Amino acid sequence: MNSSTKSRIASAAFALTLAAGAVVLAPADAHGAGPVTSGSGWKLQTNITHVDTQPLTIAFHDTTSRTRLTPYVKNVAAELTSHGIPVTLTTRIVPTTVGKCPPSHTISYRWISKPNPDRPNQSFTGTCALKGATYSAYVYINSDYWAAGRRFYEWQRMNVIWHESGHAVGLSHPTTCPRNAAGLQPLMCADTYKDLRTRRYSSFEATAFRRLITNRIYYPLP
Repeated sequence: MNSSTKSRIASAAFALTLAAGAVVLAPADAHGAGPVTSGSGWKLQTNITHVDTQPLTIAFHDTTSRTRLTPYVKNVAAELTSHGIPVTLTTRIVPTTVGKCPPSHTISYRWISKPNPDRPNQSFTGTCALKGATYSAYVYINSDYWAAGRRFYEWQRMNVIWHESGHAVGLSHPTTCPRNAAGLQPLMCADTYKDLRTRRYSSFEATAFRRLITNRIYYPLP
């Protein structure tokens, strides 16, 4: 694995070892200079400002990944869709390679032990962007979270999958990690997920999803 690949992995990774695991203004009322890409408890990736109008589809690296991860990503897809980010679950097999973009509008999930050998407790996501929107993504989920004796809780596994899926549609780690009315910090925070047992996106991620949609005003269709 060369240094540039390691850098890409490190920038997208969500390390379990680090932790153990609003209302949006209408675009016309926000910052007239351009799209809004961050706020309290949420942040978009540097090269992503909005979500495309074409739905994203979930695929899998292999049949093992499909069998192990379908029960989780089925719920992820439903929740993202409920937030206005259309995601469709399929049974397609789309092999992934770190550093290579999957086909257009495809998020391919892989279930594998120690996907980043340099940081064996990590899962990570690589997101490809085109014209300011997610083009495609690959999500590597560390299968060691299910290994006997590792003592990972189910809510931890779910939070990791939800976190990485947030990266796949364009979310980054927030600059600030406040708490919502329920006392929960954003799920996209890199080192605080152990405090979150909701296994769902918080109000902070909901704000980011709405912003991905409302930012489209700055990218009119041809």
